[in-house]
Amino acid sequence: MHLAVPAEYVDHIARLIEELDQRPRPIPRPARRNRSAATREPKEWPIEELRRFAQGRSRTHQTVFAILDLLSGSPGETMAVGDLAAQLGSPVDKVIGALGGLTRIVKAYHDYPKWGLPLQRIARTEPGRSGAVAYRLTTEQARRWRLVRGDLCHSRASTQPER
Repeated sequence: MHLAVPAEYVDHIARLIEELDQRPRPIPRPARRNRSAATREPKEWPIEELRRFAQGRSRTHQTVFAILDLLSGSPGETMAVGDLAAQLGSPVDKVIGALGGLTRIVKAYHDYPKWGLPLQRIARTEPGRSGAVAYRLTTEQARRWRLVRGDLCHSRASTQPER
């Protein structure tokens, strides 16, 4: 295995490897964390937090808003990334990138440990579909998202100058 390491850390890493090599074998493997989102209980984002999130202006935000809008139209329905992309008329790579960006945004600006993502990520284990991932909104989360989007659209319309 190759690992990219900044040059200033090479000596430290080499010493760490030497120390580990001097330990008696076998070293037990570290316990793996259960990262399966399918086993986590879904958490509903509070409306205030969704409103804060809905203020985002980046391209990632815009793509995620479209995904949430789509999912909120069919609460409880699980949609694969490819299906989301097809329904949005977007390339699959753009949807995947936006969902990855969503994780970074939520971890940086929201309480990720407490709330998780504003949608559910489902790891599918269908035969012949390795690594397939799908997404859905609970009925309550969909209701909250539609409420926030309606409020947001209404407030933008009321601040638009009349023509």
